[in-house]
Amino acid sequence: MTSKQQIPVAGHPLTVYGLEEYKALKVVKPVAIMFALHGRLQNMSKMEDICQALCSLNNNTTERHLIVITFDHPNHGGRLVHKLGNQDWGKNGQGNPFHAQDMWHMYNESSNTVSSLIDIVEDYLFGPTQQSRVQVWGVMGFSMGGHSTFVAAANGKINKNN
Repeated sequence: MTSKQQIPVAGHPLTVYGLEEYKALKVVKPVAIMFALHGRLQNMSKMEDICQALCSLNNNTTERHLIVITFDHPNHGGRLVHKLGNQDWGKNGQGNPFHAQDMWHMYNESSNTVSSLIDIVEDYLFGPTQQSRVQVWGVMGFSMGGHSTFVAAANGKINKNN
């Protein structure tokens, strides 16, 4: 089982998989960081199986060590403030009348969070370093997390080397 840590970064509670295994390596190895984003009506804990599976690919022969990071979308999990805001339109107008606006905000904000974390998370994980250890950034997601993934990739920082 891969290590799992809760690390607060700039007001965002993150779950980080694979960091302890990296710190235990006898050599400094390049890193790839993957953000794994959950779907609507879920929370970051729903991504545990995929995070564990991804980190299980790390071994002594891989070129880079993979670290996977999850966080809750706005108004989900530990960030839930208005349950109706996560619901769809419903039948006969009984659902969320602002479903489109709420959905757009949640996946757009999560994509912005990924971009912001790319700028700062490395220092939280490894401390200040002379040179970046992260060679590759990635993001993947399911359902609403997939929408956030597409927007984050389209906005430019994903899959670019530092």
